[in-house]
Amino acid sequence: MVYKKLYKSFKFAFEGVAYCISNERNFRIHITVAAIIYLLSPYYKFTPAEMIMLTLVIAVVILAEMVNTSVETIVDMITDEFHALAKKAKDVAAGAVLIATLCAIMCALFLILRPTVMLFIINDVFRSPVKIVISLLVIILSYLFVKGNDKKNV
Repeated sequence: MVYKKLYKSFKFAFEGVAYCISNERNFRIHITVAAIIYLLSPYYKFTPAEMIMLTLVIAVVILAEMVNTSVETIVDMITDEFHALAKKAKDVAAGAVLIATLCAIMCALFLILRPTVMLFIINDVFRSPVKIVISLLVIILSYLFVKGNDKKNV
């Protein structure tokens, strides 16, 4: 019985993540940026503390986006007409995502804007036709993933 409840809890949680992936373009953008940062991280030789910081700021942005989606969904469920409090709730939730994202960008700037490492990555990629093709595939797949096919992309 306990395992069945636990299974259902995880099932519902994964359904929530799947909903965000299939319906929220900004969520897909955050996931894509996170994946690219993790793909590039071996070049930077981050310390464990730096990787923990990157992981935490990425998680905060993704969590803020999910909470924002929840707030928007609840507000839309409660009212179809304009209400100042509904607008305020949505704006504050969106503001939380903005603040989390700005914080993540600041952390990334300190960790990733290292000209010598960036030049090394560019040189390393352009020295290998295989890495060029893989890089192009990552860019194309990232674009297609972010673009998605949800109704909000109009």
